[in-house]
Amino acid sequence: MATISTDIAQKIDIIIRENNTSTINLVIADSSGSAFDLSQYSTITFTVYDDTGVHITKTQSDGISSTLTGGSPSSDGKITIKLSVADTGILPKTYKHKLVFVKNVVLNNVSTNTETKTWMYGKFKINND
Repeated sequence: MATISTDIAQKIDIIIRENNTSTINLVIADSSGSAFDLSQYSTITFTVYDDTGVHITKTQSDGISSTLTGGSPSSDGKITIKLSVADTGILPKTYKHKLVFVKNVVLNNVSTNTETKTWMYGKFKINND
């Protein structure tokens, strides 16, 4: 029996300290190890959540940066996620996180569809300060 998997997400666990700033530097690569072209994605979102809801959300306008070309992420695959003291001041425990890329898909000259890729997910643990 054959299997087809379109799941590109990588499981990566993150551990930080409560009430501390944190910087997460990523270099996103494709399956051949080449830099993943982020320029086609209009939205990059990093969220930390649990069963009660979302506790941290970072976007390009608030906490996520990359080498920008014309206001969009570039093709070098580099992303930096910055977490502030306010972000890490939530209850110390283990949450979940995910990093999602979204791009608009144009069909028949109409941009109505979107393509969503979860690139990274895993545990997000906040240790006591």
